Amino acid sequence: MNPYRALLERVGRTRAFAWFGRRVLTPLDLRFRGSRLAPSRLGSDLPLCYLTTIGRRSGQPRTVPLLYVPADDGGVVVVATNFGTAHHPAWSHNLEAAPNAVVEIDRRPMEVRARRLYGEERERFLREFASMWPAYDTYRQRTDRDVRLYVLEPR
Repeated sequence: MNPYRALLERVGRTRAFAWFGRRVLTPLDLRFRGSRLAPSRLGSDLPLCYLTTIGRRSGQPRTVPLLYVPADDGGVVVVATNFGTAHHPAWSHNLEAAPNAVVEIDRRPMEVRARRLYGEERERFLREFASMWPAYDTYRQRTDRDVRLYVLEPR
C-alpha cells in the first residue's frame, strides 16, 4: 500500500476527517469529476463513482461522489454511511423516493435502479466495503442508525 493510501486510512477514522470529507473532499471530488485528479482517487486507487439522483423535494438532479464495490450483476453497490453522522445522507432519501438514477464511472454514465440491501447480502457487502476502506467500520460504530446499502442495477 502506498504511503498516501495508508495515511488516508489512518486519518479516515477520525471525526476531523468526517468534517473534512463532507465539507472539503466531496466538493473537490465533484470539481474534478471524471479525472484521476479527484482527491479520493489520487494516489489511492479507490473506486469512485458519481451518483446522480433526483432530489425528493426539489425535483432537481443531485450528484454525489461515492466509493463503490462492484455488484454481481454488472452494477455497483454503494453505502450510505454519511461519515458516521446521526442522519442518512440526502442521496439515500432521494433513492428511497425515486430509485431510478444515473451512476458514472470513468466518465461512462449508466442508468440504474436502486435496490436496498438486507440480510446476508447486506452483510457480505459491508465486509467488502470494510476491507476496501476500513473507516467504514468506524462510521458504523459512530452512529445508532441502520446504515443503508444499495445495489445500483443497470436498467
